[in-house]
Amino acid sequence: MSHHRTLLAAVLISSTFLTGCIIQVGDAKANNGDGLSSLFGNIHVEEHEHAGEISSVNGNVSLDHHAHAEQVSIVNGDLDIEQHVNLRAIDIVNGDINAGDHLQVRAGIATVNGDINLHKNSQIENSITSVNGDINLVGVTVKEDIETLNGDVNLSVMSVIFGDITYKKPDSKWFDSDDKPTLTIDKTVKIHGSIILNRPVSLVFENPAHHQKVVESYHVEQ
Repeated sequence: MSHHRTLLAAVLISSTFLTGCIIQVGDAKANNGDGLSSLFGNIHVEEHEHAGEISSVNGNVSLDHHAHAEQVSIVNGDLDIEQHVNLRAIDIVNGDINAGDHLQVRAGIATVNGDINLHKNSQIENSITSVNGDINLVGVTVKEDIETLNGDVNLSVMSVIFGDITYKKPDSKWFDSDDKPTLTIDKTVKIHGSIILNRPVSLVFENPAHHQKVVESYHVEQ
């Protein structure tokens, strides 16, 4: 969680904020890859533009088809991505990620609260991590791990996970058996690593072979 606190602190003390407006990236200056920061305003990167690093507090960020950016960091706002977008990394504290096909993220995706929805032919070169919020991958390749604490994970349409899928252990020693997240994997999905459960999770697998990858590492108090 320390990297999220660092993000929040860095964004709040930045002196480059523009407030209460929509920042539109679609002119010649955008080709320089300049960074963009906003407080209480939205950021929109137009088709084929390169925006550099983007940070936003209390505002949404959207990227049109074939847009490029470096790290996108958001505190309290959603990230909407159209098709064929290329990013270095995504870091969100509170907000959803909704991406179209052919997303390329050269590093990883990290969220605290909010859903992650990625679609066909997208590739994440590092890991996807979350605390609260669902992870929905439809035809997505993840080169490393998926890690979460409380969210549902849904994998479908020939998604490939090269690392592990890990449900982390909550701070509490007690597990509520009626409040379990759900891991759903359809029969077309390939998991190269293990499925590591440090807490109770409901498992919905179409392919029985996926159960052989499950490693349970927790104790339920009676």
